Amino acid sequence: MTFSNPSFLIFLEEQRADYRRSLPERLVQIESLWRQVLNDEAPAPALASLERCAHSLAGSGATFGFAVLGDAARVLELAVSPLLGTTHALTPVALSEVSRAVEALQRSLSGETGIQGA
Repeated sequence: MTFSNPSFLIFLEEQRADYRRSLPERLVQIESLWRQVLNDEAPAPALASLERCAHSLAGSGATFGFAVLGDAARVLELAVSPLLGTTHALTPVALSEVSRAVEALQRSLSGETGIQGA
């Protein structure tokens, strides 16, 4: 099968459309996890889940043609990663950095897809 095969191209476009449709739910999940951290509701598990979500979006964004979204997710992943396993690292500076990364991810999702965050 080649990239010029019409059936394959249709399949790829369907996969991209499915991915695009999943993005609002993924953003809601990220926002919810971040609120849990900010509200001190099991921050360690929420941070771990947030990092996994960001990692997943970082990898899949470019694959499905959402490079800016993937880059923003990578920034979020890198902001959260040092906070894993250390609650004392949740300084105002660290919290602000992650908040900015979450906001950038929201903007990138809206900019690339026309989808608004929650």
